[in-house]
Amino acid sequence: MQAILSSSFSLLDTLIVVTYLGLSLLIGLFARKHINSMDDYVSAGRNIKPFLGVATMAGTEMGLITIMYSAQKGFSSGFAAFHIALIAGIVTFLVGISGFIVVPLRKLQVLTIPEFYEKRFDKKTRVLGGVMLAIGGILNMGLFLKVGAMFIGGVTGLSQHSWAVPAIMTALLLLVLIYTTMGGMISVILTDYVQFVVLSFGLLVTVILAIKSLGWSTIFEQTQLMLGSAGFNPLSSEGEFGITYVLWMIITAGLVSCA
Repeated sequence: MQAILSSSFSLLDTLIVVTYLGLSLLIGLFARKHINSMDDYVSAGRNIKPFLGVATMAGTEMGLITIMYSAQKGFSSGFAAFHIALIAGIVTFLVGISGFIVVPLRKLQVLTIPEFYEKRFDKKTRVLGGVMLAIGGILNMGLFLKVGAMFIGGVTGLSQHSWAVPAIMTALLLLVLIYTTMGGMISVILTDYVQFVVLSFGLLVTVILAIKSLGWSTIFEQTQLMLGSAGFNPLSSEGEFGITYVLWMIITAGLVSCA
């Protein structure tokens, strides 16, 4: 309790966080009333409109890890780091407009990828694929959970305590587990939408304040001074990216992530 009271968070900061987390739980309770079938629970009744779908996908991609990762890449690589988001946007648009992967799966009316494995192969393949996807997802999301907890511990001043990161990880995991279990995909989509709105306004305000504080020309001048052409060109041999990295991003940040 003493550690919590000594946090660098003010009362207003705490109220904002508690309100946001409380809203997530309320969304789960609200969504629960609209769950009448497995289709409702797993795929939100297959009735998500394009604008809401785009917003919830953006909210998922604009999570805490992505924001911090992008900020770090921008700090170390300058404007050249923009190519990661640009590639992801272009490939996602091409996948969407072409229907690649998405349309065949929708025609099969499957709810999960392992279900597709059973239709294409057999039940043993479905079980094996499901186990592999679960393990991969847990390892991947486990890293996101830990880094998120480390960030929260840092901004609150609790990171100096050994119990802080495990405690925050546990709290975050329980929160997500509760509202996801209660409301299924409907709850996830609505929560992502709220996150999208909050993050969009927050990022917009932050960027405006940063440009106003540093000066638009100063940002470009310092990038040129510190990084040279590598700060603007991701293909530059002097930077940390290069053609191999860019091609890898087309596959991972673009096609694989979108698929």
